[in-house]
Amino acid sequence: MSRLQGRVRWAVVALLVAACFGLASCAGSGYNYVKSSVQNAYLKVPSAWKLYDQKQLLTFQRDLSDEQRDRVLDTSWQTAFDASPDPSVTHVLSRAAHPAGLAMVSPLSPSDSDGVSDGALRNLFFPVDEANNDDRLTVLQYEIIDRDGGFHGVHIVARIVVNQTSSSQAYEGKAITFDQIALVDQGREKIYAVAVACSSKCYERNSGKIKQVVDSWTVKEED
Repeated sequence: MSRLQGRVRWAVVALLVAACFGLASCAGSGYNYVKSSVQNAYLKVPSAWKLYDQKQLLTFQRDLSDEQRDRVLDTSWQTAFDASPDPSVTHVLSRAAHPAGLAMVSPLSPSDSDGVSDGALRNLFFPVDEANNDDRLTVLQYEIIDRDGGFHGVHIVARIVVNQTSSSQAYEGKAITFDQIALVDQGREKIYAVAVACSSKCYERNSGKIKQVVDSWTVKEED
């Protein structure tokens, strides 16, 4: 696992690293528009889903100093969301019974910038290549993305079996299905990513809504 992937996964387990954002409800649309004016990134999330702002997320990182918190808020952005009627940040990117996910903009150090490949992007939140090598992966959609402004990245929808036995196949066993877009800017200075996941049975029921959330992920060049 690369240093970049390790940092991102640590951030998810530690309940997310990011910066402050604004929420703007679109009256009557059934969606909340979640945006970061500073990072020029936004998406729309169903209004019935629970949204977690940065300050809520940072409360779970009790080992951060005040200086570290200020640094996080100054340099990056992240929000989490959960469709569960009993929401919890622990549902984010897990095999939960309802869709849950996150969106993030995170700066890259010079060494991390050197390691940003399509492989690093597709493995950003989930061990895709490892699962593929173990015959636990079913890819439902995969595409390379090039967007206006020089943004480049990977869009992947896949299912990973999490309790595979030695005799089972990639489509057998309890599994998590996720939809993810991960982009890097032209200067390779920041990662822009969104991912929504839940149990594969949940994904089948909610694939249309999950697709709307992920497809709404919009990033622009900073002024």
